[in-house]
Order: sequence, then C-alpha cells, then structure tokens
Amino acid sequence: MSKQPNFIIIGAQKCGTSTLFNHIRKHPDIFMPRKKELHFFDDNYSMGMAWYLNCFNRKEGKISVCSGEASPYYFFHPLAPVRIFETFPGIKLILLLRNPVNRAYSQYYHMQRKGRISLSFEHCIRLEKDILKGRKEAFYEDENHSDLMYRRFSFLSRSRYAEQLSEWLKYFPLGQILIIRSEDYFSNSGETFQEVFNFLSLPAADILLAKEHHSSGYPPMKQETRELLAEYFKPFNQQLYELTGRDFGWG
Repeated sequence: MSKQPNFIIIGAQKCGTSTLFNHIRKHPDIFMPRKKELHFFDDNYSMGMAWYLNCFNRKEGKISVCSGEASPYYFFHPLAPVRIFETFPGIKLILLLRNPVNRAYSQYYHMQRKGRISLSFEHCIRLEKDILKGRKEAFYEDENHSDLMYRRFSFLSRSRYAEQLSEWLKYFPLGQILIIRSEDYFSNSGETFQEVFNFLSLPAADILLAKEHHSSGYPPMKQETRELLAEYFKPFNQQLYELTGRDFGWG
C-alpha cells in the first residue's frame, strides 16, 4: 500500500543528508525508500505521481506513522519548490546547512572522486559564474530541462543559501522548514535526531549511530583560498541570518 510522504529532506548537498537519511530511517515509526535521492521533483518529474508514490510502497502492507525521502538537489533546483508546494502544500521540509566554504570544497572533491572534474578548485570557482550564466533560466523555459553542468559546477552557487531559501519561502512558511546547522549535527547527532522527531511529531527513539560522516578525506584547502571564500560568503551569510532570524556562526 502506498503512502504519500510526510516530510522531505531537501538539502543541501554535502551537508550530511546521507547520514541523516540512514539514521532517522531507523526510527520504528518512519519509513523511507531504500534508495536515497528519488529525484522526483527535479529530474524525474515526468515519471508521474503514480511512480513517485509507488516508491513509498511497503510490500508487507504495513503503513508507517511517517514517511519521507531525501533528495538534496531539490534545494538548488529552480522548479522543485513550486512542484512540491503544488503537490504537498502541508509537507514538512528538513534542510541541513553547513559552513558554505566547507560545503563548496566538499562538493568539489565529491566531483573529483567520481572523475567528473579535473580542474583545480581555484580554477573551478573562477569559471563558475561564466559557466552557469543563463543555465537557471533554461529550467523555466522547459519544464523537462536537465543540465548536468548546472547541477555539478555549482560550488559557490549552492553555498549561497539565502538565494535558494528565499525561493522556498515564496511557497512555504519558515515554520514548515526545519533548518539544521550541519556542524551541530556532526558534533551532537543524538540531539539532532530528537529535534527531527519532535518536528515530525514522533516519540523519541534511541538510534544506533554509525560512523558515516567523513570530513578529512581530501587535502586541506589552501589558506588564501579559504580566506578569499570566507570574505566572499560574508554578505550571503548575513542575508541568511536575517532571513531566518538566526546566526549560524560562520565567520
């Protein structure tokens, strides 16, 4: 029997969404599809609602109290906010946000490990603005548009959180979005789980932690690059603080 989702982890990429997905699904009242990143509201929207709801089909017939999924590209995809709102206007959204400098660098090495990029990080961030020029607009012209360069070459763009969150707030009230500071999650997972369960109106549950977050699997960023990016993101971080009424402490 299919059951529509009660919540979606919408992003952001490289902020701990995989770890959160793998942990909170252990709650006895939560069902999440075996496959993370259904990509329905971004790349697979043409598959139709029946396809999407079938992803929440539990063959044994048991209906969980709460169902959800995690597709971190949703937060950055231009059409995802309105698509989700038009389909599930009351759905609860979970968003993890990490220091934007660290998030951008992590995305770069994620792409490099997969063999999708060979340029240096510094070269990539210099080229990004020109490479992405006009690509966002193309999504509004064709609802079935897909663009791997927009998706993969967005190191700085995905870390400008206020720009993206503003789009979501056109449709969803801030109280419908649980925003988790990734650094808090990494340092105190148990507290974050309870925050998520409270947000979903579920009872507390002890979750067996697995060491799934790895933050040192790549060389340290050049100090001059870190300083440059810290300065670059200052105004964008300030916009986020004002938008949410919360200081995330990213100096």
